[in-house]
Amino acid sequence: MKKITIASALGIALASNIAIAKVELQVDDNIKVTAINGQEIRHGLLQPLQKTFSLEAGRHVITARYDRLFDISNSDHDYLKSDNITISADLADNQQYQLIMPNQPNNYNAAKEYAKAPTLAIAHNGSIIAQESTTQSRTGLLSGITGAIGNMFGRDNQAVNSNQQAIAAINQPPKTTNTANKDNLDGFMQLWLNASEEEREKIRQWIQK
Repeated sequence: MKKITIASALGIALASNIAIAKVELQVDDNIKVTAINGQEIRHGLLQPLQKTFSLEAGRHVITARYDRLFDISNSDHDYLKSDNITISADLADNQQYQLIMPNQPNNYNAAKEYAKAPTLAIAHNGSIIAQESTTQSRTGLLSGITGAIGNMFGRDNQAVNSNQQAIAAINQPPKTTNTANKDNLDGFMQLWLNASEEEREKIRQWIQK
């Protein structure tokens, strides 16, 4: 029996690692990823936004928001952020994708308007493969306060909830025609039971045609 040396075993291990290729997701400027596949992405208070994610191939649900510290002047700044947007797409093995927000303005007043309803998209080789502009609005004073406190400590429950709701919607099996067929059959049986002999004879003649 041929012995397997340490060198050959290491070579096999390296080969197996190469075979498991990853998906690389690059994040464009001013985008804060807050949840991926039901899991919160935590950011430290002074930590720069994560720009690259390594993912497995397959369907991914990504939640993010517009997030920009805008320089108004040398001594004046404004922190602009949008509500969470959730997008899903199938990402292929050993490919590189970009998470983008198209048409980001550089003008401060335009950026304030943009933050109210940005568009989140996933691009591959310069082409957009998925796009979403529906935002999850925060309403009420209490939700605004709790959201601000959560974001201060790196927690974004609304992002996770939005992400998990999207996953649940994707995983929900589509309604089949079996239910509709069953309803039609039940309706026909009820019609037959309530029909007179003359009406039943007409039904028999119609079926035989």
